[in-house]
Amino acid sequence: MMVFNVFGRTIGVKAAESGWKLYRVDLTENKHSPLRGYVIPPDVELNDLTQWLDDIFHEMATAENSEVKHLK
Repeated sequence: MMVFNVFGRTIGVKAAESGWKLYRVDLTENKHSPLRGYVIPPDVELNDLTQWLDDIFHEMATAENSEVKHLK
């Protein structure tokens, strides 16, 4: 699973048969749960995930958390 800091929230992205799945991630407890309500189209390339997350979640941006970062 790839992990991103999305405007201060930790979100995981995992490849699936139908494209990509999103997860809420708790790095402290090393746990994750499905993040429902969002669908990453299967044609989104691996290199485009950061931009896709930025485009979809940009309303969550604040002055302190103004970007999407690939953590691992």
